[in-house]
Amino acid sequence: MQAASSALLLSEHTNSANLSPIMKRKIGVGLIVAAYTLFLYIALSAPAYARAHQHLGAQMLAEYAAPWPLALAGSLGLVGIVLALIPIRRGERWAIFTSFATFLILFVTRMATDPRCLVVLDPHQHGCHTFIIAIALGVAGLVLASFGG
Repeated sequence: MQAASSALLLSEHTNSANLSPIMKRKIGVGLIVAAYTLFLYIALSAPAYARAHQHLGAQMLAEYAAPWPLALAGSLGLVGIVLALIPIRRGERWAIFTSFATFLILFVTRMATDPRCLVVLDPHQHGCHTFIIAIALGVAGLVLASFGG
């Protein structure tokens, strides 16, 4: 009897160490929502960033703090959150691929057009660290959500 209960406890412990597919999907959706929330933060904080860093040049700051880029980034963040909370949480593959394509397009475009992103691996220089963190969180969340049963 003692050995059977010990074996049962051991099997429960080993099963709890592995994440269930449902838990993987929940964690993945949470990471995706966090990534899109960071995009919302980037969009909403751009005007304050532009006022605080006027030494970077008016043209570059206008590219990030103008109404059109703010509206675009804000709507992208909101649509991404809805995409994560409804179809990705249900496990719909098309939504996972759509969100991945969005992250890929954003990453390639930003790396190609923003010279500050090229120094993102150097922690001593200002770059687009928040953007890269959002991309990494989003892709990690998509990977977890796609393997989440």
